[in-house]
Amino acid sequence: MKYRAGFLKVACAWMLILMQSLDAGHAPRKHAAAVPCRPKELTALTKSLAEASLTGFDEANGKHLGTWSPGFPELQVRQNSSFNASKVQCSLLFMAQGLEKILVDQVRNLNPDDVSLHKNLRETISRVNMLAACVREIHGGECSPKPSPPTMPKHVFERKQWSHTLLKTSRDYLGWLELKLGVQIAKVKGKDEMKHAGTAATRHRYLEGSGYHL
Repeated sequence: MKYRAGFLKVACAWMLILMQSLDAGHAPRKHAAAVPCRPKELTALTKSLAEASLTGFDEANGKHLGTWSPGFPELQVRQNSSFNASKVQCSLLFMAQGLEKILVDQVRNLNPDDVSLHKNLRETISRVNMLAACVREIHGGECSPKPSPPTMPKHVFERKQWSHTLLKTSRDYLGWLELKLGVQIAKVKGKDEMKHAGTAATRHRYLEGSGYHL
């Protein structure tokens, strides 16, 4: 009996040590798992969520809603439009505000039981806000002056048409932004490579002038 009691004490001690070591090891892994700010990849993810939200919205509200004729100039860009960090911040702010109104309307009025649509919309809004912060971190820019929040119509069909158009325009805008961020990344890499090449050439000339043979 004494042997068993001693064995149990040792086993408990080892279990305690093991648990402490596991707890100590969790923090670095969690820290390492933190998602880095990668605007292009985050834009692609946000676009796919906007696409899923649009598909779910059309299935729940009708697939032939047409286009809200006033449109949303804050989100309308041409393929050759230049990247402007401040304008991007304003567009993403406007987008998040509009998506929030769509979510509220679906939850409270039009489709309160469509949990999947609500989830997609919430996730899209969250990613749009994350994207705005990520783009600001990498490319700078502040939205000024801030656009007025989008105004949703009162009648049911107009609300559906408005929401469908906002979702579609948001998806298209995110597709444009993904391309533009890819161009921005290429420009930065090109500058870094030129800077590196210039530094290497300067070092080579210095070594030659000093009489040091490579």
